[in-house]
Amino acid sequence: MADFKVTELAENLDFEGLAYWDVVIIGAGPAGLAASLTTAHRGLTTLVIEAKDQPGGQPQFLYADKKIVDIPGFPDGISGEELSARTYRQAVDALVQFRFNEELVTIEDTEQQEKEDLLKRVVTKNGEYLCRKVIIACGLLHFPRRLPVLDALQSKSVFYKVPKIGDYTGRQVVVIGGGDSAFDAAVMALERHGKVDVVVREATPVAKSDSVERVRESGGKVHCSTEVTEAKYQDGEIALQLSDDSQLQADYVIVQVGFLSAKETFQRLDVRLNDDGSLAVDPYFETSRRGIFAVGDVHGDIKLITVAWAEGIQAAIYAFKEITSPYWLNEKRLRDQKIAMIGDKITQAARGKPLR
Repeated sequence: MADFKVTELAENLDFEGLAYWDVVIIGAGPAGLAASLTTAHRGLTTLVIEAKDQPGGQPQFLYADKKIVDIPGFPDGISGEELSARTYRQAVDALVQFRFNEELVTIEDTEQQEKEDLLKRVVTKNGEYLCRKVIIACGLLHFPRRLPVLDALQSKSVFYKVPKIGDYTGRQVVVIGGGDSAFDAAVMALERHGKVDVVVREATPVAKSDSVERVRESGGKVHCSTEVTEAKYQDGEIALQLSDDSQLQADYVIVQVGFLSAKETFQRLDVRLNDDGSLAVDPYFETSRRGIFAVGDVHGDIKLITVAWAEGIQAAIYAFKEITSPYWLNEKRLRDQKIAMIGDKITQAARGKPLR
């Protein structure tokens, strides 16, 4: 079905003076950016809230320099940074508005009504925003897990994402973590002529075996069943004391030990959760609270950029149609339920069971 009532946003629109937003999107990763493009291109005032200081989500944060090779249209691959920059530029050109360094606290119902919608109030640590629809696209995983023993150094040489350093020649790099992101970071440092040690807490790395072998074959050293117990400055370098009583010297330390779950934030939203803490959604990506949709890693089993794009676009169109055609989604649900009931009756009849 073609979209209808589509209007372009005026370039001179006073976004700061809006009484409410049509759509507020939580998260500026692939799903959130795709959703924002879709709503803005359909004439909806759209605000994206992002907890970090820049857009892009995991492609930007986890593998900014790594080539992503499974996205159609980029036969030579594209880096996470370039992909994020391109999509963000599209959103800005579509007059999507952004607020960075704003972490979601909760989403409240209000008594204020606009046409057929009771407005929602999106509350962040920095402000509040009224809107008609909310699309949650912040991912199931929030901020990177940190290591207090390293944070105490307050060093600019300790990174929780792969740093943009062009040449590691002669530099000693310690990567902490046993997963794919840790070993990807180690490979990148080795390719840039760094000397790399990987510190893995587990007895065996959980990263892909070919990645582990690639690190070892390239001259990297892997220390298993080991943790950092102490960190200090020594002769201009970071000195790391390990739990096996050995020591490492580092010019740079890259920490890749996973992310904290957003489950606590989701519990505050009073929506139904799946057993793994992800958001439960219906076939239209709407949560158990009407007017709040969820897309991407926040609920999905298939964690791919292209899937996040597709879900963001679909949820945005459902939100658009709810706004422009009140009760549209409810009517579609009723129709789908009737079709499902007819299908059940046909199946029962084919099995020779009495119809109820």
